[in-house]
Amino acid sequence: MINQNETMTSKPNSKVKIIKRYQNRKLYDTQQSCYVTLDDIAKMIRTNEEVMVIDNKSKNDITAATLTQIIFEAEKKASQYAPLFTLREIIQNGNGSISGYLAKLGAFPQDYMTKQQVNTVVENASTDSVKQNLENRVATAATRYNTDTTAKVAAEKATVLPGLQQDDETPNLPGTSLLNN
Repeated sequence: MINQNETMTSKPNSKVKIIKRYQNRKLYDTQQSCYVTLDDIAKMIRTNEEVMVIDNKSKNDITAATLTQIIFEAEKKASQYAPLFTLREIIQNGNGSISGYLAKLGAFPQDYMTKQQVNTVVENASTDSVKQNLENRVATAATRYNTDTTAKVAAEKATVLPGLQQDDETPNLPGTSLLNN
């Protein structure tokens, strides 16, 4: 099996077709400017087109999950399923994951699963960094807002003249009460 990153670089002259997957599960071919189905993507793969599926919201590469879904859908339509003993073995020895099972069989390069785990850790770390940055910005904004509000209230209280109540809308300036009398 070939690493997903190696697949993208294995054909230097080929152009990778980007498919965006939206939250409503629709798949959009950015080159053809049209919606496509899983069957359409399967046809692209069969004609040796390089396809990358990106989650539009998170911008994560979900190509492997999409291709797995294509395989699953094809298996559901198949007239004959894999033998039960094979399916049981996948569940027992691969924890239900076909990837885990194939890795135990040695179908991947030895360092493939390790690289995948490292990539996941790096992605999680960058996500945690973004979350922490956002939390810091929210806290800073809240502190700034509280400081501004406190300063505004203090300034309002400081402008109240002696002998007047805070609720008076227009304060009388000293000496103006003598002019009105």
